[in-house]
Amino acid sequence: MGTERLRTKIEEQRAVYQALKAGNDGTVRYKEFHNGEWGTDDENYTNRLRLTYYLLYCHIEDEEVVAFLFGEELKDRERNSFQGIGSTLEILTHLIRKYNGDGKYAGLLERAKNANFDCACGYDPDGQMEDDFGTNSLLDCIYLCREMEYRDVMGSLVDEWKKTITEWSDSNRRVLIDFNTFLERDAENEKLYQEQLEEILSAEKSSTRDLISGYKNLIRHYIHTCDYEKALCLCEKVIETTDYGQIRTLRLFKDILEACFEVTANHTEAAAGLWNWAKAELQKVPQSSWYGNLYTKGIAAAKAMDDPYGKQLEREYESFLASFRR
Repeated sequence: MGTERLRTKIEEQRAVYQALKAGNDGTVRYKEFHNGEWGTDDENYTNRLRLTYYLLYCHIEDEEVVAFLFGEELKDRERNSFQGIGSTLEILTHLIRKYNGDGKYAGLLERAKNANFDCACGYDPDGQMEDDFGTNSLLDCIYLCREMEYRDVMGSLVDEWKKTITEWSDSNRRVLIDFNTFLERDAENEKLYQEQLEEILSAEKSSTRDLISGYKNLIRHYIHTCDYEKALCLCEKVIETTDYGQIRTLRLFKDILEACFEVTANHTEAAAGLWNWAKAELQKVPQSSWYGNLYTKGIAAAKAMDDPYGKQLEREYESFLASFRR
């Protein structure tokens, strides 16, 4: 079975473990870097996660390595802009407790509890992890592959999982769309989004919200794949065939406006009508509910259409940003 490929992949971490034992810790030691607009991150987080799963599933008893990795992981939990707990810390907690009979690691566990807000709320210093790889289902293994970024193995497991589905539903289509997005199989998602929309359209009782949400998902797919012609057609269809006034107060309506702005900015030859509609609708939205992306995408669309309204949006956006600096 494909799950054995993941087991083999995890066992390949033996080379990393041996290198660490020989004093070569460069691939798993905390290595801070600044991830652009996202802030502080750890370049070696995934490497450390993979090695930690190796220790767990291959039942490696090594107090020194576990303690070292725990300390490196704490540096990330304490400094990472996203904070979080993460599987690495949870596994290492499970492993280090084996050596904490006399409380020698109580300080590390306490430090983990106080590492960040998420840890303070959700970290369990007494947490247990399943160390029998064989208990993982096919779906479990897919999620493990994604977590450890083993895309090659994940792809084959996803193909195997698809064969087990006898009847496709909205929920398992969403799961497959998520997998395909991670695997960069975006072309395969078009059919899935179309099927979701068709299911909504054919249902006896579909709310306007569900209907527009279905259109929005397919529109966003076309924007993501740069197929602006198809995205434009769907935006126009939403406007012409749905009672969008029912959702004007919801975030979903602003999502549609965002999509219209993006299509306009990238398909100016054909999107003049779409821009006129979106511009007029934006001005009806209470400005107190506007946000960054709505401004920036609206500005980009206005500039693409050479509309002076873009200058007004830029001024209003500057005021919006200034309100956060006070």
